[in-house]
Amino acid sequence: MKVWQLAYPRNLQHVVAPDLKLTDDKVKVKITKALITETDVAIYSGAIKVKAPFIPGRFAIGQVTEEGNSGFFKRGQRVYLAGVTEDEVAPDGLRIAGETDDGFYRDFVLTNPDDAYLLPPSVTDEAAFLIDAIALAEHVVDEMNVEVGQHVLVLGGGVYANVLCQILIYHRAVPILADNNAERLARAKRSGIYYTFPIDDNLRHNVLSVTGGKLADGAVYIAFNNRCEPSVLFPLVKRESHVAFCSLTGKNLHVNLEYAMKNNVTIKGITESRSFVSTAINLLANKAVNFSEFPFRSAREEELPQLLEKHAELLDQGAPMPEQFDVVKFIF
Repeated sequence: MKVWQLAYPRNLQHVVAPDLKLTDDKVKVKITKALITETDVAIYSGAIKVKAPFIPGRFAIGQVTEEGNSGFFKRGQRVYLAGVTEDEVAPDGLRIAGETDDGFYRDFVLTNPDDAYLLPPSVTDEAAFLIDAIALAEHVVDEMNVEVGQHVLVLGGGVYANVLCQILIYHRAVPILADNNAERLARAKRSGIYYTFPIDDNLRHNVLSVTGGKLADGAVYIAFNNRCEPSVLFPLVKRESHVAFCSLTGKNLHVNLEYAMKNNVTIKGITESRSFVSTAINLLANKAVNFSEFPFRSAREEELPQLLEKHAELLDQGAPMPEQFDVVKFIF
């Protein structure tokens, strides 16, 4: 088996590893495409510490090549692989691919049948990489008890915030997207998100104008490429409302809770949404999300070190990663 192995920060090597031996309770999957995420870049650069040698790669799709005795899959079926899996002996009871456990930058993986999700023909390979964003959005709707007609303020305008707003619209809520990046706000408008505002001194006035003079029924802080101070949410939501802080992985956030405590605000922290993956696939199959505004770039697997290095240099300079999907094709 061949893998992309991180020997130490900024040194990704293409090496040969022992072949995987299939057991009765596993499924063997050939990785066909994997995504490059901000977390993968942070691990590559050393910003997130891992024990070398280590295989990065948080999100991937593949094809079933062999199966044990579960009878759930057939050879050649296309599957989405769960980036977060349960493990009783792991910290918090979870293993995170490409972060706390070897990831998907390799040609084969063994996985539990419950952690491989069959993709219907109507869900393209590219669309499959939106599954985590949609699953998180559904998790937010569930945790915050979002109801029809409620106004939900979303801070952050990247892919995850854009998808969240679309899912809120799908559930007949009214998202108000605020961001400090004009390009992301414009992209949101083109994606069908009506209320978009900059994060400035007029944000409170803009929220009140949308809601008819009331504060938002709830709010969400998306901590991806978001440099806005998190506590600005609390004065913009009603008493006893829900506020969620979301991130792809654990992230330090310094939050002033004065307003939250004074107004009995319920705070939720969401970093993984594996229980909503099947729901996300169904939503994609039913075309509930428009992702035409986000570009996809395909690259051969041999370009992986150069792509990671390019993104790492941007992060070194304090610049965000480009808002595009860098999809790497694994053809060994």
